[in-house]
Amino acid sequence: MMSLVSLESRLGVVLLLSLPQLFVIETMGMWLPLALVSVVLLLPESIIHLKALVKDKTVLLLIGLIMAQCLSLVWSVDRVLGIKVIIYEAVFIVVFSAAKYCDWGSLKRQPTMWAFSIGCCLLAGFVIVCRVFPELEKTFLLSEWSGIFINPNVQQGLADGSIRNNAFDPVKAGGIFVNANVASCYLGMLSLCALACIRRPRLAWGISLPLLVAVFSTGSKTATILLIGLTIVYLVVALVLKNILAARMALALGVMVASMMMLFYSPIPQQLVDKITSQETSQAPTLPSASPPLPDEPGPRETLDNAEDSMSSRLLIWQYGLEAFEERPLMGQGYGGWQQGFSSYVKRLREEGVELRDGFPPHNTFIYLWSQSGALSVLFATLLLLYWSGISLSAIGKNREKEHGLRMAMALAGAWVWLTVHGMGDNTGLLGDAHQVTLLAVIIAGIDNLSERKRASAA
Repeated sequence: MMSLVSLESRLGVVLLLSLPQLFVIETMGMWLPLALVSVVLLLPESIIHLKALVKDKTVLLLIGLIMAQCLSLVWSVDRVLGIKVIIYEAVFIVVFSAAKYCDWGSLKRQPTMWAFSIGCCLLAGFVIVCRVFPELEKTFLLSEWSGIFINPNVQQGLADGSIRNNAFDPVKAGGIFVNANVASCYLGMLSLCALACIRRPRLAWGISLPLLVAVFSTGSKTATILLIGLTIVYLVVALVLKNILAARMALALGVMVASMMMLFYSPIPQQLVDKITSQETSQAPTLPSASPPLPDEPGPRETLDNAEDSMSSRLLIWQYGLEAFEERPLMGQGYGGWQQGFSSYVKRLREEGVELRDGFPPHNTFIYLWSQSGALSVLFATLLLLYWSGISLSAIGKNREKEHGLRMAMALAGAWVWLTVHGMGDNTGLLGDAHQVTLLAVIIAGIDNLSERKRASAA
């Protein structure tokens, strides 16, 4: 039956569903997103290309990682978490297989891909609106509708306070994401994918711009630093290649980043918003309110102070990671072990007069990997990232004379690097969350094809 529907059509459906996730299936108290179930549509391609897949270095390294993680389940206290991680790594392999062997030209012409593009723009717009009206985001996240896009168990935890996240922070915005940093990571990947996959430069930058505005609207300081760094890297690539096309891309991205920083970190736009808000408040009748007023949007100085506080918290978290590593350097703590040990660490800090909220995850991909499944998983992850770096440089070098090919190679490489660096200071992990893992698989497949000079199928 599936053979009657083209691979490109099925992959388009999987990509489209990865955006909203759609939690509509409940089994044994667990909610399965329709996006996860839809990956079954791509299984035939994994079986057909099985011989080629087992020789692919990306797949081989991921299989090695999965084996290390399966071993760590023996001493884990939360095996369900470990199984979930392994399932999404298997999802990556299945989607990667389909994207690697599909016709990208046909894929981009699928109606589902047009719907995916529109959905991405709607997500960007919603995040921007949520940043301007934080109460709207809170109302949405606690409404019944949000249970379609967010795991209902997580939504319930947000409502009763058992799960804490930055979704309700008025200086953050995530839209359908409960974490602004995860939202900024996903939106950044989408912005770079728009640059990669749309052939006409003006249209590509035109679609990438609102996504970039949404990245800044999340309030993620990690994303701001990353965008500056990515601009510098693109400029270095342009200088090394002595390529005017790469220089134009670096310049265009630099102008966009500078404009966004002026908009979000200069006090002038905020003063204008405050003036408009005060005028509306003075004209509107005063109504009693059960909730306290939201704090003012932070200015540039307060933003820097918040960044310093975030960094201080991360340093304390990483300090615990170092202490835990010294105790079990090879085996790690197993799935669920971090949470147990971190609670004791927080109590000890409080006795010493240092305040740190309990429940923080590692905020670093390598620490997370070591904690969950030991040093062997860190080794496989490192080799995987080095391999991706190699094929990315190869793709850029082999397409240096082609305008769209070079832009595609640089943007796709930037997209996976964006996710990876995000994970070094946040909790996106090696392959990202449920939204990001599908997109990342397509990105890596595209880079792999470009590095093998499969220009016709990749672009």
